[in-house]
Amino acid sequence: MIEAARFLVRQSERDRWLNARIGRVTATTVAKAATPAGFTAALGVPSDYTNEFYEFGSEAESGILEHAHREFGILPSDWLITAEHNDKHAATADGLSIDHREIAEAKTTGTDWKTIPAVYRRQVQWQLYVTGAERCLFLWQLRLPDDLGWFYTPWLEPKTVWIERDPDMIDDLRDVADRLLEAGYEH
Repeated sequence: MIEAARFLVRQSERDRWLNARIGRVTATTVAKAATPAGFTAALGVPSDYTNEFYEFGSEAESGILEHAHREFGILPSDWLITAEHNDKHAATADGLSIDHREIAEAKTTGTDWKTIPAVYRRQVQWQLYVTGAERCLFLWQLRLPDDLGWFYTPWLEPKTVWIERDPDMIDDLRDVADRLLEAGYEH
């Protein structure tokens, strides 16, 4: 179980959540920073990743997570959580089981995936490390534009796959995060 003190702030409290992330390496950051170009970009000026794809994904996420709850018992979560032994390592998993042994991550995509993209596998591994969970239910829903340019989801339910902990990848990501912090990362 995750100790209560490690739950910092909910993402729904946007300004407080963004402030709590300052000086902490999160799943999205470390997943991108695991490549040389991504590492350099992470140390630069943060970019605003809000766009129509992000907005649609944020809106569709609640429906995707309803499926995670109904079918797998994983509850939606928007808590920024810190790692047990390093409060500079943090993550906001999209879902968390009551016993904290499972998490969920929800995505929308313009292409159906045959395999989960590497950046998302790294993101999930970081969330597993931070939360101490054993596995992650990864859910994705296809996103298509209609004739007017609005997005919709053509599937009745999201696709799902379980992603198990990968201790080697987690060790590599912890190294990336620590190198970011040593290099002065503050976003």
